[in-house]
Amino acid sequence: MKRSNKPKKIKKIKHISLKALHKKAWALKSEYIRRSEKGICFTCGVHKPWKEQQAGHYIHGDCMDFVELNIHCQCVRCNKWLSGNEGKYAERLILEYGLDAVLGLREIERERKAKTYKYTIFELENEILKYKTLLQELSAGKE
Repeated sequence: MKRSNKPKKIKKIKHISLKALHKKAWALKSEYIRRSEKGICFTCGVHKPWKEQQAGHYIHGDCMDFVELNIHCQCVRCNKWLSGNEGKYAERLILEYGLDAVLGLREIERERKAKTYKYTIFELENEILKYKTLLQELSAGKE
């Protein structure tokens, strides 16, 4: 058998931009939040099918998109028309998690904004894997 000295063709790795990864990770997280919270608005309690609800931030900004405590299911009215219904959001967060947790969110925001924090490719890929797994578990009825 004769060996060829030709180099083997190497498959090119398709690079996905940070923006595309962030968008994909956010879509999965948003779906997970809305489904796991059963379409119940965190701030006003209205119940709708999860597809009609949104994933709303307590603290806005891309640097806070994957901080667990910061994102909950919200109706369009609260999230969009009432700009997140921040007062009720804060009250509910304090009731559910305590004042220290809310202050902790504010501290994370301060630290990340001071450094102009951007998620890395690795972090976003991990978020994608995490939420794909959680959505599969949710669909299988494990949660």
